[in-house]
Amino acid sequence: MPLHALQLLRIAGSDRAAFLQAQLTQDIRPVSAGHGSRYAWADAQGRVLVAGEVFTWSEAFWLTVPAILAESIARRLRLFVLRSQVTIDIAGGILAGRFVPAGAVADLQGSALPRQPLGCAATEHWHALRLDAERLLFAAAPAAMPELPATLPGTAADAGGWALADIRAGFARLDSATGVYIPQMLNLDLAGAVSFDKGCYPGQEIITRTRHLGRLKRRLFRYASGMPPMAPGDPLFAAAGGECGAVVLAAATATGSEILAVVRLDAAAGTLFADAALRRPLRQLDLPYAVPGAIPGTTPA
Repeated sequence: MPLHALQLLRIAGSDRAAFLQAQLTQDIRPVSAGHGSRYAWADAQGRVLVAGEVFTWSEAFWLTVPAILAESIARRLRLFVLRSQVTIDIAGGILAGRFVPAGAVADLQGSALPRQPLGCAATEHWHALRLDAERLLFAAAPAAMPELPATLPGTAADAGGWALADIRAGFARLDSATGVYIPQMLNLDLAGAVSFDKGCYPGQEIITRTRHLGRLKRRLFRYASGMPPMAPGDPLFAAAGGECGAVVLAAATATGSEILAVVRLDAAAGTLFADAALRRPLRQLDLPYAVPGAIPGTTPA
């Protein structure tokens, strides 16, 4: 089943590595045929425009982006090409997301599948990137894709299931609310999408200064609700009254929904609500990483 919620940008040309190194929050030098990475791209004010994965395959770098943002991100990235020998295209291939626990399946069509997070494997016709312990993301050329669904391991993922997995991974894959938050507010530094040791890129001064000054007042948290999914941008409310955060990503579950929300650190440990009348409480859930500055207040998932 194609994962229509995501798209690939193909960054090719002899200057592709230098170009991306000067644009992304992540150091792409360690990205290799066997290992991908997470990344973000920010504006000059350090606000995140897009976040996803980056890998190299077939003499190009590939960026996963929400399909709804693909055109605008490609167009905006091209503004920075100038005289660089770089081409930026929306790839014609198709993405397929699969839930495949690490070690459950050793190979596909005779090629070993990656077991470590962000590990990669590829043939001439398809590429596999392991996002985490449960998920593989397959990319293939259109001509190869009709043959792959029948042979891909694991369980097919639809857009809702993939978004829920992103929420549980604590990865804010923005499809709206772009240009609003710096990476640390979205925990992208904790999710491995930011390098503080690399050279200049858009917004670096603000992003780095925020880290060194330690003045971050908001972070990303995960919550469960007994209600249908909220929309990105919907406000959250503290028990004492007043808005204290906003939804970034939401997905349905069997009992309601889960969300990722950027919340004030001083409010995150208390009970939050999805409505100003304080009638729809949210239950905070664990993230797979520790959140600096957070007061313990999570409950088991």
